[in-house]
Amino acid sequence: MENTELIFNAVNFAKRNATESGISVEEVAKNAGFSIDYFNRIFLSHTGFTVTAYINYIRLKQAAFLLRTTDKSVLDIALEIGYDSHEGFTKSFKKKYGVAPSEYRADNKSRMMYMGEITDKTVATRFVHDNPDFKIVDSSEAIDFLLEKDAKRYGYFCTTIKYCGLTIVAPDGNYENGFIGIGDDFSGSCYLEIQTDDFKLLADWIERFPQKKTFYSDKNEAEIKEILSSYGISENLKVTPQALYFGEPFDCLLPEYITIRLLTPKDKKAITKWANGRKDGYVKHLLNEKDYLDENNLEYGVFEKDNLIAIAGCGIDEVYGMRLNNCCAIRFADGKEKDKLYKSIFKFVTNDILIKGALPFDDLQLGEYAKTHGNFTSVDLGYTVVNRRFDIM
Repeated sequence: MENTELIFNAVNFAKRNATESGISVEEVAKNAGFSIDYFNRIFLSHTGFTVTAYINYIRLKQAAFLLRTTDKSVLDIALEIGYDSHEGFTKSFKKKYGVAPSEYRADNKSRMMYMGEITDKTVATRFVHDNPDFKIVDSSEAIDFLLEKDAKRYGYFCTTIKYCGLTIVAPDGNYENGFIGIGDDFSGSCYLEIQTDDFKLLADWIERFPQKKTFYSDKNEAEIKEILSSYGISENLKVTPQALYFGEPFDCLLPEYITIRLLTPKDKKAITKWANGRKDGYVKHLLNEKDYLDENNLEYGVFEKDNLIAIAGCGIDEVYGMRLNNCCAIRFADGKEKDKLYKSIFKFVTNDILIKGALPFDDLQLGEYAKTHGNFTSVDLGYTVVNRRFDIM
């Protein structure tokens, strides 16, 4: 078996067991079938990390997530992710994030987290080592290239590169024929975002790489399946259309008893009542006063007289001057759902996005979701499908 495959298995073993306090370099090396000295050298060359540093990286990433999304004490989090003491955890955390865990929580508690804030180039480093014909390229240059080529089609993918912290790699560093954005999730698992119009190349990449994969195309599902089939690819695909609105503002008359406005920290009592006991990350975000300081973070309250009956959440993402919203999710309070209001709320938000000088974007109010959320699609309202996201299942 090649060292690369052994290291890939060792990385996954370390990832699965990182939060076990007793995990050691010896244990990971033994699982991979190597002596410790030799194993440390090849692990470093494949990942850019020593074994100990990689385990610590996985632990601290999980800690940052728990600090931001739970009320667990710092000590409980330290023990949960595999540290033996509050002091050791605090020292490691401060070295990575620049502040103590308690300060990090105070600054970030309940604030919605971009993956780019905790991801890094570890997975990309391993990818390039395993595939030496690929080179890491400048993400800013790749974004500029896409926006110049077709901003309407690629704009949302460009914001994905920025806000998800994707590292861009391309064969021999030439991204003009296509490239791959590499990211990792909270567990450190690798995923690939593939961008190319060369379907022979796309088929080769799909077969070549075992990671979770997503690619983008302006072709429809039937066309994609036929093209990939001609190259012997028969993967199951999940298709998500991505649409933009270029039209005039809507005639958007609300029922006389309904008002819609941006929420503020003063609406805390109404939001708590709307949540009806739920304490998930979105509710905590809505109750976090600091989030309202971001003018691009948009949470619209839908009021029936003085009662908050629904919240329409979205935001504006900007990349190099292009501004577009990141869809609109409408959530009604329990027992307050009114099917006929979905369309009016959606139109209102679209209009407000236009007023704010951004392009309304949607990849949510389509397909199966639309059937149970007002039974209309954004395309019905004049949105144009400019791209499709294909997730390989």
